[in-house]
Amino acid sequence: MRPTFGREYIENEFKRIDVGISEPLTVYLIGGGAMSLRDLKGATKDIDLVLADGDAYGQLWAVLMDLGYSEIQSLDPDYRALGATSCVENDDGCRLDIFNQQVANKLVLTDGMQERSEPFLATERLTVRLVSNVDIFLFKLIAGRDDDIEDMNMLVQAGLDYDAVRDELDIQIERLCDDQFVTFANEALMELEERYGVTTPIEGRVRELTNRYYRGLEVLQVLDEPMAVDELAAKLELDTNEVHDRIAYLSTFDRVCREGDTVRPVE
Repeated sequence: MRPTFGREYIENEFKRIDVGISEPLTVYLIGGGAMSLRDLKGATKDIDLVLADGDAYGQLWAVLMDLGYSEIQSLDPDYRALGATSCVENDDGCRLDIFNQQVANKLVLTDGMQERSEPFLATERLTVRLVSNVDIFLFKLIAGRDDDIEDMNMLVQAGLDYDAVRDELDIQIERLCDDQFVTFANEALMELEERYGVTTPIEGRVRELTNRYYRGLEVLQVLDEPMAVDELAAKLELDTNEVHDRIAYLSTFDRVCREGDTVRPVE
């Protein structure tokens, strides 16, 4: 079983990093580490850090190598699903999952997330900020790991601003020009209800977005070549107006291209 690490250890690791850097660096702490520092859970196996850009990522990477961390080459499926830019570990077994702007290949660190974050540690050169509970919930919502459901329940019990969660979902869709990640969120919310009997005010919106995605997917599955809208409607056994709505949705994300009455998939 892998060891866990509490507040004191995490703080000391950040102080070691501060000693090793030469330029100002800001890191954003997400996941179980941030929850531990807010006393929402006792300890964490991993420290999950998000960097705002590639320069910050490169700076942190160099320092961690100097401090004796080594990159983990063999990861189990849960860790691979997280899509960390890199995973490193020290001799104590403390693992850092480092993300360059994007987490789980789905959500990005937005300006709103940075503004909602709270200062945790400010040393001479290193600034550590805790991502808000709202955004930790979002990251866990799409991470797809079994342990994240338990953490989501803890965050719900602590209280969340669901308007902020809903708004950030829409911001992420606009920023990514993609909405597939909402299907993962929908599965996580269903699992949260099944396991803990917990429902949230965002379920309706997430279900609506998920249904929209799958309705669009139905179109793409039959659109293997350019096709007239009427022909597409006949294949799907749908009303033409419904097909027009689905095509308009798919066009928003550049999944199809419409030329007159003909629709073709975008490669």
